[in-house]
Amino acid sequence: MPEPIRAGRSSVAPDVSLGPDVDIEADEVEIGAGARIGHSDADDFRTPPGVRIRVRRLVLAPGVTIGRGVRIDGGEIRLDEGVRILRNSTLRVLDTLHIGAGGTVGEACEISGREVHIGQELWMLPQAKIGGGSALEHGSRLDAGHYLHLGVHTLINTARPVRLGHEVGLGTRTSIYTHGAYPSALQGFPVAFDGVEIGDFSWVPGATINPGVRIGRNCVIGVNSLVTADVPDGALAAGSPAKVIREGAYPRPLDGERRLAFFEAFLADYARILAVSAAPVRRDASVLLETDEATYVAGDIAVEGPRVLRVTDAGEDAPLTTGATRFDTHRRHVDGVADGLSERFANEMRRHGIRFYSRPRDGIYAAWEATPPPLETAPG
Repeated sequence: MPEPIRAGRSSVAPDVSLGPDVDIEADEVEIGAGARIGHSDADDFRTPPGVRIRVRRLVLAPGVTIGRGVRIDGGEIRLDEGVRILRNSTLRVLDTLHIGAGGTVGEACEISGREVHIGQELWMLPQAKIGGGSALEHGSRLDAGHYLHLGVHTLINTARPVRLGHEVGLGTRTSIYTHGAYPSALQGFPVAFDGVEIGDFSWVPGATINPGVRIGRNCVIGVNSLVTADVPDGALAAGSPAKVIREGAYPRPLDGERRLAFFEAFLADYARILAVSAAPVRRDASVLLETDEATYVAGDIAVEGPRVLRVTDAGEDAPLTTGATRFDTHRRHVDGVADGLSERFANEMRRHGIRFYSRPRDGIYAAWEATPPPLETAPG
């Protein structure tokens, strides 16, 4: 049998784990510590073994995992720390593919094109697709920011450049088209080739976006909408074709009583998720949920205990008590103790659109090198 890695130049960490029938061929290979290729763990019985990689340059950072049934072809493929490519996915990018740290490409997904650059914490659900018609031609490009979400059966066609800001969510069956053509243009049928742009913090669930459209920052598009024209920053738009229902609709930051009411409801739901009988209580300008494992505090009241998780918007580096974790929604940074409790809490906040630019490292939280996009405090 041939060697599993054939490269003109290679650097492979000693603890890299290769599953059965892994075949890598490249001019240059660099694989970091703890990477795992060709394993699908509990799903092994569902997927025949085998990974095929044929690229010019392959750079896998520490902790990258590639499941069974994955095929990767193209130019320079760079997967940053902790990226996961799940089983039966196909990556074919002719020039450069770069996926930032913590990203996940779900089962049976496809990424194809010439240039694809995606920030950290990509979440690409099963059978989502980047590429499509004309995606392998010169001029094809995707540039996407951090925390990109692609729902099941989402399509981003990159026949022409697509630019997506930070924290853009494309819900289930959303389609972005940069070309639309089938009947002859010489017979007067509509033919369009043009790029698409979506700004930071915009949410597009189950919509279709036509070539040449720009959707601004802080926008929400209604489900099943057909977007044929630009949508300004902060707008709510819906319909087929989509119309702006309200300009300056977002953002509308919560403060005072509305903020406390949100956290009271949030912590009540969280208690149900934890299956505890405790209920959140108000104390001064804070909301507390006390469980056997930890005390969760939304606000600035002083709380003592062996394990405290605090949500604040102080935007400052005030000292933390021993054993505490602080979720700063202003800086979007987490500091203090990192463990299963804090990660579970951070994930539930993410489900409510509250995201942080920190990740666990050696039992504490470390900030990303990337700067979070600025939040606006009012529409405009």
